[in-house]
Amino acid sequence: MLNLKLGSTVISYSIRKSLRAKHVSISIGADGVQVVAPVSMENNQIILLVENKREWIVNKLENYQQRPMQIRVERKFISGEKLLFMGENYPLSVLEHEGGSCSVNLIDNHFLVTINKDIPQEKRREVIRKKLEQWYIGRAKELIRERLELFTDKISVKVNTVRFKNQKTRWGSCSQRGNLNFNWKLVMAPTHIVDYVVVHELCHLRQLNHSKAFWQIVESQIPDYKERRKWLKENGIKLNL
Repeated sequence: MLNLKLGSTVISYSIRKSLRAKHVSISIGADGVQVVAPVSMENNQIILLVENKREWIVNKLENYQQRPMQIRVERKFISGEKLLFMGENYPLSVLEHEGGSCSVNLIDNHFLVTINKDIPQEKRREVIRKKLEQWYIGRAKELIRERLELFTDKISVKVNTVRFKNQKTRWGSCSQRGNLNFNWKLVMAPTHIVDYVVVHELCHLRQLNHSKAFWQIVESQIPDYKERRKWLKENGIKLNL
């Protein structure tokens, strides 16, 4: 294993040579950073190439570590199940009614879902899931836009557009044009965790990387950002329908 250093960050990586490789490729995944190179290439050439890509590698590794975990809890969406909203678990109650469409409300510290009694049992789970997703997206838009208003002026940036998606690999993202994307499932997390992601993406409007300067801006707004980032990494699996 070799080490790659950027500032105070040290990353270990391995080199594997392949007869099929025509050029050097760098992959980042559950097994860490792996470098595959042609058999004919000298190790010192490979190491130099990796060193030149160290900032890119650190950025990619940071994005990978912040991705939502992809193990899903298989919910039945029946009375008694608990759903997360802003860091709190609320029990679900499903009630049948005559006619009308499915509706979702959070009242008296529980989710109340009403559903047409004529909807077949085999379709109810998906009907309820979709309605809950719509409800969560609505609340996510309200909360995240509120937090954006709070931090935008503090960080001295201007946001172009904001979109809410079911992102599979990120909690948020930022483009060079000032467009921000947020995973609507963030609304299941406590507000201070939402704030970390919001600040993280806003800071990218000033530093579109994960350099030392970037983290200094984040820290100026979220002094305990490392603890919040750790919480998200450890608990992201729970933020799911």
